[in-house]
Amino acid sequence: MASGGFNDTLKWTFGLINSANKYLTAEAFQSKVTCNGNTLKKKQIWTLERVGEKEVALKSHLGKYLTADRDGKLDASGEEIGDDQKFEFLTQDDGKIAIRNVKHNRYIGGTGDHLTGYDSEIGPTNLFTIHLAMHPQINLRSVNRRTYCHLDENEIRCNEEIPWGFDAMIVLEFHGGKYAIRAANQQYLSRTGVLVDPSKLGDDCLYVLVFRDAQVAFRDCRGKYLTAVGASATVQSRKDTISKDELFVLEDSHPQVRLIASNGKYVSIRDGVEVRANQGAFTDCELFQMEAVDRTDRTGQVKWAFHSKNKKYWHSAGTVVSDQEDFSRPASHFEIEWMGPMIALKANNGKYITVKPNGQMAANSAEITDQCKFVFEFLNRPILVVRGAFGFVGVKGASGVLECNRSNYDLFIVEGSAGSYQLRGVNGKYWKVESDGSLSVNGDKPVDYFLELRAHTHMCIIAPNGQYIKGQQSGGFTADGGTTVSSSTLWEY
Repeated sequence: MASGGFNDTLKWTFGLINSANKYLTAEAFQSKVTCNGNTLKKKQIWTLERVGEKEVALKSHLGKYLTADRDGKLDASGEEIGDDQKFEFLTQDDGKIAIRNVKHNRYIGGTGDHLTGYDSEIGPTNLFTIHLAMHPQINLRSVNRRTYCHLDENEIRCNEEIPWGFDAMIVLEFHGGKYAIRAANQQYLSRTGVLVDPSKLGDDCLYVLVFRDAQVAFRDCRGKYLTAVGASATVQSRKDTISKDELFVLEDSHPQVRLIASNGKYVSIRDGVEVRANQGAFTDCELFQMEAVDRTDRTGQVKWAFHSKNKKYWHSAGTVVSDQEDFSRPASHFEIEWMGPMIALKANNGKYITVKPNGQMAANSAEITDQCKFVFEFLNRPILVVRGAFGFVGVKGASGVLECNRSNYDLFIVEGSAGSYQLRGVNGKYWKVESDGSLSVNGDKPVDYFLELRAHTHMCIIAPNGQYIKGQQSGGFTADGGTTVSSSTLWEY
């Protein structure tokens, strides 16, 4: 779904694993490239940039491009994209790729410190497995049907025009070179279309990711590809060839929220295009998608656009109305002031939105009054994967201590209501702030955390002591980040 002039297709960031199970690594010293990485961390992440119909360039974490000259010298020294920096990915039958320099018609290969770009044929050391490095919680769209996958009656069905609600959130998990598709109920998609319990994860639930430009197909253990079948659009394996029916696009999963006004009513568009706080029951008309207007400024005062079920954006023109095709107009930009479980919305005229007795919403208050406060509920993360500047958040062994520099993540269950959230590990225990300020999943009782959304798909987590949770390069994950937003207090969700 394109929103506000942005394309929400994910930027391709990934690691490349060679035949010796090592990652292609960009070293800082002399722009050297090796295959010595044991895990997917900063030096092992490459960003794909498309430069032609089939040609791509690979940018390292240092901002320079992978380069293979005519003599086969391989490094990551490219300041810009020229012939030596243009490659083609050739997908093999097993889903692995060979990387060919387009100009010189030579393949990248080798092991350890001995890599070149001079091989004329594809052998075992020229084949790489792609390990996606983007955040694993996504929306999944069918290319042919132009609809989104979502959880429906214990199946994944691809029949939503927009990915609305918690059920459209998909987790794409990497398992030893293959991928599993996890639904919002935490179960895995098997090749037959049946969702299975995590304890039964096996070959029938693991897929090779096959790349077709910016699109992907999922091939099962029997060589057949996932597709949406029949009128119900149930996702299962059918064909042994790839057509548009078997191609999918990975997209950002934007935050979707509901707001409860001071009159106790849900904010809604159920009565038409006017946005009112007048509903006592919750439907899709009371759910709104938040999209950052500026996706680069994550620590400042972010402006947001609100997207409704009618596929229109809010704008403030006396009252608040949901009738805009995009959020290009300043009247569709809103600032949020965070107050624990509540928020206030400031329109482009500098005034706060208030709720009138009849539920009508208007930007007419110079200060925050009770009528300007809304309970903020973040709904489309029933399970949470958290990543910071130094890696994913996960549990350290049997200790239950949480660390934030892991290459692999743990899932956490999100509970709560009325703007307060309790976070639970798969061990059944809750996040707990220990006496030294560290966090663990050793809590016997749930305690409240608050979430403040930042651009783009980042948030701050407020611990029960009122401070932001902070990450450290050493792995420290602590409730002592103060009340000022910084790169160490931002978490990708």
